[in-house]
Amino acid sequence: MALLALLSVPAGVSAQESQPLTIEADDSLEWNQTDGIYTATGNAIAIQGERKIAGNKLVATYDPDSEGRDIDEITATGAVTFVDTDIEAQGSKLIYTMKSDDYQVDGPDARVAGPRGTITADTRIILDTRADKTQEMKARGDALYRDADGRVFAGDSLDAIFDETGSLVTIDAKGDVRVVTEGGREATSDAAIYNAVTEQAVLTGNVVVIDGESRMKGGRAEVDFKTGNSRMLSSGSGGRVSGVLVSN
Repeated sequence: MALLALLSVPAGVSAQESQPLTIEADDSLEWNQTDGIYTATGNAIAIQGERKIAGNKLVATYDPDSEGRDIDEITATGAVTFVDTDIEAQGSKLIYTMKSDDYQVDGPDARVAGPRGTITADTRIILDTRADKTQEMKARGDALYRDADGRVFAGDSLDAIFDETGSLVTIDAKGDVRVVTEGGREATSDAAIYNAVTEQAVLTGNVVVIDGESRMKGGRAEVDFKTGNSRMLSSGSGGRVSGVLVSN
């Protein structure tokens, strides 16, 4: 890459954020000091410590009236990639908030991967960090989460909660939900809630549990990921539970 512009600016207060933020690009780098905007175009890259944001265009903003002129937000567009320690993300657009480490990745083909799993979505993936350092990740549009053990949770929307260490706590899935266990058993429903502490999922609405050629149908199912066992229940509104069991 032919380097046409290079800029180092101060940012943040943490160990990583205390390092200079370096921005480089093939085509141009503009600095609007009045509005507090840096704009880099052409294979643009922003690097700060282990954090790296790349895209066809980067726009970094700060408060021009602030003393330190710390970067508040970076927006990347066009074939975006984002790497930060053990997290990798990609999509068509990224909005990254420097101080909170919150970000939004737009699709199509939005993807966020870490050591404990991968989330993909057609529309958008959003990560919000709470005051207690727990995090909420929202995925919209044909969303899918695959954990490190091979379990799959898919739906039109996924809301995942992670504790302060980054471990999954719960997943709430809605719309054309599909759940796949480690052993390959599959269940579909209208909605599902998975508790990572108990390793159990509750599926509701038009539930179908599939194990090979065997199927069970009902209004509600409880799936235990530890044992692989499934329990089917009626909806309680007059619906019945049914099953077709095929022995090997």
